Amino acid sequence: MEIVISEKENNARYIAYVFTSLQPLLEACGAKSAFSFDGDRIFLKIAEVIAVGYKYEYFRRTLSPAGLRGGEREILLAALISADFADDKRYAFARLRGAKIYTVDGFFAFRLSSLAEKWRGVAECVPAYFTSEKLAAFMGYIMREDAGGKVIVRGAEIFDGKYHKLRRATLIEEGVSDMNGIREIILSGAQEVECVGSPSPGQEDFLKKYFAGRVRFT
Repeated sequence: MEIVISEKENNARYIAYVFTSLQPLLEACGAKSAFSFDGDRIFLKIAEVIAVGYKYEYFRRTLSPAGLRGGEREILLAALISADFADDKRYAFARLRGAKIYTVDGFFAFRLSSLAEKWRGVAECVPAYFTSEKLAAFMGYIMREDAGGKVIVRGAEIFDGKYHKLRRATLIEEGVSDMNGIREIILSGAQEVECVGSPSPGQEDFLKKYFAGRVRFT
C-alpha cells in the first residue's frame, strides 16, 4: 500500500512527526518507502497532526486572554488541546480513511470544516480575562477527565508508563525546550508524574503547582 502525504513548507515538522513516529516500524519490516505500509498507522499519525498541530495554530491565532503571566498562556493552549484530543483524533481519523493522497492543509480546509467550527466554539467560550486561579482550576478539571495514567519525566524527555517516548509537543514547537516538556506532560493526559533526577526550575514549578499530590521526585 502506498500513501502520499504533502504539506506546506512551513509545516514540515508535521511530516517529520509522521515519519519519525513510524520509522522503527518501517525498519523492522524492511520497508524501503517511508509511507508504504499499514495505512491505519499513518492515518492515526496524521490525525494527531490535526488534533495537536493544527488545533494549536488555530488557538494561537485566535486566543490571547489577558491576565496570564509568562508561560501560562502556553499551558492554557496545551490544556485546551488535551481537553478533547481523543475525540478530535477519532473524528479526523474517520475522515482520513480511504484516500491515497493527502495534502494535509487542503484536507483540513475542505473535509474538516466542522472540526474547525467546533474549535471556534471553544475559543468563543474562553474568557477575555483568564486568571492564574482559573487556569489552575481548568487544569484540575482536565486531570479529572483524562485517563492517561503515569508519565515519567527525565530531563527534557517525557515517557509514558511503558517507557515509550512521547513526542506530540514537537507538533507545536520543534527541538527541545522547557516549555515543550511541560506541553508534553499536559498533552499526555497524565494522572500522575514520576520525575527522575533533577527537573529544570520551570518544570519543577509547573509540577508542584499543577500536580501537587500527583508527582513523585526520585
